[in-house]
Amino acid sequence: MADDRNLCSRCIQEGTLHAWLERTGVEGDCDFDDDHTAVKCVSVDEFAEEADRWFQEHYQPGGETFEIDSDPESDRIYHGTEGEPYEQIFADELGSSDDVLQAVIDALPDVSHRDIMDGAERYYTDAHNFEPIEDARARQKADQDEYWFANRYSGEWEDFCAQVQFSSRFFGIKERLDGLFGKPEEYGEGPVKPLYELAAGQVLFRARLMGGELTEQALAGDGAALLGAPPSNRTQGGRMNVEFIPVFYATFARSTAVAELRPGIGDSIAIGRFTTRVPLKVFDFTVFERRAADQRHFFDHSRYDFITQMQDEISRPVRPHERQREYIATQIVAEYLKSYFGCDAVIYKSSMQLDNAEDNRNLVILHRDTFVGTEDPSVVSYVDWSLQDVVDVRYSTVDGMLF
Repeated sequence: MADDRNLCSRCIQEGTLHAWLERTGVEGDCDFDDDHTAVKCVSVDEFAEEADRWFQEHYQPGGETFEIDSDPESDRIYHGTEGEPYEQIFADELGSSDDVLQAVIDALPDVSHRDIMDGAERYYTDAHNFEPIEDARARQKADQDEYWFANRYSGEWEDFCAQVQFSSRFFGIKERLDGLFGKPEEYGEGPVKPLYELAAGQVLFRARLMGGELTEQALAGDGAALLGAPPSNRTQGGRMNVEFIPVFYATFARSTAVAELRPGIGDSIAIGRFTTRVPLKVFDFTVFERRAADQRHFFDHSRYDFITQMQDEISRPVRPHERQREYIATQIVAEYLKSYFGCDAVIYKSSMQLDNAEDNRNLVILHRDTFVGTEDPSVVSYVDWSLQDVVDVRYSTVDGMLF
């Protein structure tokens, strides 16, 4: 029903809508206050239409919020929306008497009852709050800035990978990695150091599928050569090395060595056991994932964000047909750490063994003239080998999205 009652400028406090009424109104008497005579007036419907335009220009439905129950025994979460009820916003803006406010609210243009019966939803509803559009945009920008800051290293790494895979892998690369890794001394801070010396005597494992030249008789004769790093002319490209440049890939647990092979049921696997002869300077991407009684001091490390993000990127599973391209970036990183950080080895999480119940770390000793032996310059000693038969393969899954 139309509301033709006069509403005057004296009923509305100073502000945008008051100024509009002063410009637009026609001199008359107010129907809401007998003392308001010979003042600028418009009908309630006209004012409500302008109030609606003003409101939708400056406000929007509030974004979702949630609050966890303060009771530590409760797991209840309270959901809500940013902002205030639309009635409160109009009350603050108009600064009018209750009867003027209610008249304007009742006259606000919205969907009809017939539209609601057909499935339409009212705009002015108490189902949610409304917030200033400027506040919403500022919050969204702050959230985006926080997200990009929190994931800044992942973004830089993705850009670096794209450059070396599809653009240029020879120019400007060191500068980009300098920007990512910073200076070596940054990793020597705090009680946990990503750059440290791995003591001599560390037990390591390497595994190979039995078959061809790899027989029990051959292993009994020269297990060190057959289970050690291959010679240059037989070295294939891997996560941390290019073709024809040998490195020594190993694991800290037998189960991880087996998982890295991705064997099938019925396969037989030879697992070589080795120990480090000398201390090795390592860059450990897994250092902040170690289980400890108190990990709070981890977060204070200046390189914590970088290491945790890079750990996920460097250990990401890569499909066999993608290896030649996807390994370019990590191969360059390995050479960078060797040349500019003086690293002998790199430690990273296995992409095939995610269970932390056992040690799921890989170690790669970077290129050198020799790896396995009993004298310098060899850095690893061969101990023995064992034979394992694969009798079962299990896969762990989690629920995904429903389509």
